[in-house]
Amino acid sequence: MKNLIKVFLFFFCVAADFIYVKAQMGGSAYVPVIIVAHDSFPILTLPEIVVVSKRTFTSSFEQNKFLSLKKNILIVYPYAKKAGEIFNEVQQELTNKDSRRDRKKFLKQKEKELDEQFQDKLKDLTTVQGAILVKLIARETGQNCYELIKEFKNPMSAFFWQSAGSLWGYDLKVAYDPQQDKDIELIVRGIENNF
Repeated sequence: MKNLIKVFLFFFCVAADFIYVKAQMGGSAYVPVIIVAHDSFPILTLPEIVVVSKRTFTSSFEQNKFLSLKKNILIVYPYAKKAGEIFNEVQQELTNKDSRRDRKKFLKQKEKELDEQFQDKLKDLTTVQGAILVKLIARETGQNCYELIKEFKNPMSAFFWQSAGSLWGYDLKVAYDPQQDKDIELIVRGIENNF
């Protein structure tokens, strides 16, 4: 009987082309393996990594400009990331609301919460940091800030904020283009990959 079970298990393992083996290191994880000529080889999927060569600059001015951009991105990136999370949360919640009145009430409540949480912090940003934040929000949400305001508030508010922003040098209609904003994309990918 034991021999029959061994033959059955061997046949099953060969027919399936891989089996799961208990890992030696932790003892609680199982790793898929493939058996070739009575040898087992673990199959692991490694996370994607981005390899970037060391950046060279033509002048110290270019290097300082890049370092200044990196410093500003490090300040505003957490806000942009949070904006993307809130955008997804609001989108999900709005799909569950049936009436226009419920949606409007929810958006007013969410706006009040966000004002209390972020208004003072965002007022301390410089003009350059604000412009970078607008681009990063567009990167995180897939929509420019003008469209977001228009969608969640109304077209008049979007027009007002676009006009007010133009006085300070912002363009809320700017879309994020990773090809055009190569330095921003490089820095953000570095942040996301913990470099």
